[in-house]
Amino acid sequence: CRYHTIALLLAHNNPPHPPPPDLNTHRDGKTMTKKLTVSLLDYGAGNVRSVRNAITSCGYSIIDITSPSQIAEADVIVFPGVGSYHSAMEVLQTKGYDAALREYLKNDRPYLGICLGMQTLFESSEETNESGHAGTPLPGLGVIPGKVIKFDETKRSVPHIGWNGAIEHQKSPAMRYVRSEDDRGEEVYFVHSYYAPVTDENSRWVLT
Repeated sequence: CRYHTIALLLAHNNPPHPPPPDLNTHRDGKTMTKKLTVSLLDYGAGNVRSVRNAITSCGYSIIDITSPSQIAEADVIVFPGVGSYHSAMEVLQTKGYDAALREYLKNDRPYLGICLGMQTLFESSEETNESGHAGTPLPGLGVIPGKVIKFDETKRSVPHIGWNGAIEHQKSPAMRYVRSEDDRGEEVYFVHSYYAPVTDENSRWVLT
């Protein structure tokens, strides 16, 4: 998933997009072609309307994930999320999505996690206690090594809101519309209080 992330959420003022790619599948010795379909994982607290509109405006069709079995069958999964990390992990565990997602991601399948959809990939998040849940944070999916922590309020304003540059760590199609002519990276808009520190263990996952 670190290299196969698909840049689906593109600004409307970008140049016209090419038609969605085809997937080649093999059955009984024959090559079959089908259109890529995006599986949308809405755990119930996220505002997914804008994400849904962005996906369909790029020419992709959408399937809503309503059971764990659909995860294994997905061409690509998009997991947007707004709300509490603790609540999101509770829903994933209750519905059996967590084990299915770990198996899907273990096989390096295409996945785009937005906000909480990215946080849940890590081992845990400090947002658990900030949202009123006492005790040890629920474990995340643990696909990416490391923990999501809060910015130090003694060193910067929290939440971090505004335009900042993005330093490219490695090439990715997910960032091809966020790049200046000198390849240093365009500024992007941030609204967040938490981040995942770069470590030796997770550096191979880092795009910017």
